[in-house]
Amino acid sequence: MDKKLLKLLVEIGLDIKEAKIYLALLALGEGTVQEIAQKTGLKRTGLYPLLDGLKKKKLVLEAKSKKRTYFVAEDPAEILEHTKSRVEQFAKNLELLNSIRNKTAKKPRVLFLNGAEGFKRIWQMIFKSGLTEYLIMTDPREMLSFVQKGYITGKIIKEKLKLGIKSRQLIAFSEYAKEIIAKDKQENRISKMLPHIYKIPFTTIIFGDRVALISPSFEDVILIVESETFAKTQRSIFEALWEFLPEKS
Repeated sequence: MDKKLLKLLVEIGLDIKEAKIYLALLALGEGTVQEIAQKTGLKRTGLYPLLDGLKKKKLVLEAKSKKRTYFVAEDPAEILEHTKSRVEQFAKNLELLNSIRNKTAKKPRVLFLNGAEGFKRIWQMIFKSGLTEYLIMTDPREMLSFVQKGYITGKIIKEKLKLGIKSRQLIAFSEYAKEIIAKDKQENRISKMLPHIYKIPFTTIIFGDRVALISPSFEDVILIVESETFAKTQRSIFEALWEFLPEKS
């Protein structure tokens, strides 16, 4: 089966077995439990509850012809409409959900992420935060171990400029760092370079009451600390270093 299509169906809420059944029925046109089992490699006995679940989700129809019971996949357009309906219903109740959230005292917490997807998730959080500035302390060469340079310039910087977000960065000394500093003005950023004797393999990004900590990729540790006091402490350390360093180094 097409792994891309399976992944697509899983992403809209089906589990992997349901996705296999739906794709099998699309390919078959219609199929009995036996035919579905042969097509998917799933056991017949396990298909019945899965088919019942798909029927409840209105993704599979059951039909009978004489003594034969068979199943038909709904039009893929129906899945789209079903998904739209769920999203619209969620949107209608978003304000109510937020009101419940606001009544609960916010407690500090640590979120654990990893890999390129974790790295991208941090920037999504920054861009959705509504903040106008973030602070970053980094060796930019370490970022390239998570994503390619084109993603940083084509996605992260582009979105940053679109939203009018500013940044200040303390950057580890390197020839690559010099290239980045040269583009500060056009990328809405002010940078100060650390003396070459100081190495910072861990990247720190401070935004609002959250701090992202990104290790080198070989350690693959990405943390987001949601704590007002921790963010305030990290911001104070950043500002102290910022004041200590000259405008150009």
